[in-house]
Amino acid sequence: MKIKVLQLVEGFNFGGAETKLLELVKHMDDDRFETTVISLGLGNEIEELFHQLDCRVMTFQRQKQVDFSLLRRVRNFIRDERIDIVMTTLFYADVLGALAGHSSGAKGVFSWETISSPKWLTPHRLWSYRYAIRNADRVISVSKATAEWLVEKRKVAADKVMIIPYGVNLDKFNPHIKSIQRKDIGLQEDDIIVGQVSRLDEQKGHTFLINAAPIIIAQQPRVKFVLVGDGPLRLELMHKIDQMGLHDYFIFLGFRRDVPDLLPLFDLFVLPSLYEGLPNVVLEAMACGLPVVATPVDGTKEAVVDGQTGILVPVGDPYRLANSILSVISNEQLKKRLGMKGRRRVEDEFSLDDQVNRFECLYEAYAFRN
Repeated sequence: MKIKVLQLVEGFNFGGAETKLLELVKHMDDDRFETTVISLGLGNEIEELFHQLDCRVMTFQRQKQVDFSLLRRVRNFIRDERIDIVMTTLFYADVLGALAGHSSGAKGVFSWETISSPKWLTPHRLWSYRYAIRNADRVISVSKATAEWLVEKRKVAADKVMIIPYGVNLDKFNPHIKSIQRKDIGLQEDDIIVGQVSRLDEQKGHTFLINAAPIIIAQQPRVKFVLVGDGPLRLELMHKIDQMGLHDYFIFLGFRRDVPDLLPLFDLFVLPSLYEGLPNVVLEAMACGLPVVATPVDGTKEAVVDGQTGILVPVGDPYRLANSILSVISNEQLKKRLGMKGRRRVEDEFSLDDQVNRFECLYEAYAFRN
């Protein structure tokens, strides 16, 4: 008999947590697990991709800020469908899933913590999370740094926290140029491409890259900055670029489903984030043989080995960011060496098969225990 798994997620936004959940569900063994994904309606950017999965996908739409009817709906679903395992992703799902899980008969209840966000520490969020998460069996962190943050800041019991790092599909993400050419996105073959793939949100530090751009352009006038992703800061960032006279140097590609094809077109990947969990896109860039310049926040410094697979720069320092980018794109040997070692590190330490296998073993351990 298959193990029945409920994946409860806050919404279907284009974020790292949501895209990793999509990938996990896609690669679960269908012969052993029967998965249902329920969104609580906070975002729908990649909802269509979830509906393409070979599993049941539903939305329990939140009607107001605190919607107690959702707790009842989730409880009823777990009980009526005889769900064995409940795993939750992102805050609102964490609270509801932890409260509903065991009280409705689930054998294992897990929270997947993918980011060390300051907004989770506001008093009303912190206290509701701490109250609810006592009912979870395990809190699964994507990095050592996030695990420490969970214990120190969110006061999760240390023996409840376990680490399962993100994994990358190495067949999908590799250095080989695929179906897209530079000309297809408005670039020349001799352009130097600095790329960032992320939601256009304050957390991701785009402003620091824009402020660093004039320094980079002054020494490397062939440079172009390609931003992949969308989000609430799009218009603000575009306005800032125009005000600084940088319109000709920045390309906004918006939300794309062909990121594995785009990454090999870049010369360097940049992620000047304010905070992270374990940024999967950094691992994907490394898998594509790209050198990475990023900030040493949370799990980023566990992925990027400073001076070996990339360069880590202080948060909020456009000058250091610019000079680190310049040091790589101006040195072809350094660029290739960092990229090759990055690919090797992902192969050795961040396998998607290993990640999926660890989740499957965890689910089975709780589903079959007496």
